[in-house]
Amino acid sequence: MNMELFRLINNLANKNTVLDKIMIFFSKDVPYIFMAVIALVFILGVIKKKEEYRKVSVNTFVITVINLILSFIIGSIYYVDRPFVHNKVNLLIAHSADASFPSDHATGTMSIALGLGKSNRILGVIMTILSLIVGFSRVYVGNHYPLDVISAYIIVFITNYLYNLVLKNKIEELYTKIERLLISKLEFDKNILNN
Repeated sequence: MNMELFRLINNLANKNTVLDKIMIFFSKDVPYIFMAVIALVFILGVIKKKEEYRKVSVNTFVITVINLILSFIIGSIYYVDRPFVHNKVNLLIAHSADASFPSDHATGTMSIALGLGKSNRILGVIMTILSLIVGFSRVYVGNHYPLDVISAYIIVFITNYLYNLVLKNKIEELYTKIERLLISKLEFDKNILNN
């Protein structure tokens, strides 16, 4: 079933140049845009003096790192070759022959989408849709099996739920303490410089 679904999606490649370029863009570049959005939300939180924005971006960063580490561990324990290693595929993006399962791109983008979606529902929905397109594109370009992507999303949903239940408030408290400590230190240094 996994291979049949892979063939169905991957066989769309090399038939339409515009669609190929769109899928390559989603596969290669859109994850960087997701990372930039986290930074942008944090910067807006600083500029607009909105602590909630800063907390959401920090929580999103932390859960994304946790999920990517988890993805690496799972990939090391349950190793699956990439589709192009043993099969003839339409490979639109060259990739190292490392672990295919689960998809880091799907893991990272969905982690960010769910994290930021906690504070802004519309942004969360838009980013979730974009993450689903990223996941689809990873199969389209020949880098992942559909199960790699679907499993990544399942892992992210479970860990995000547990994170929000157990760690979210603790991370926010820790961040608030660090932020206040840094601000007081900077103000102290400013006073020294002005004397």
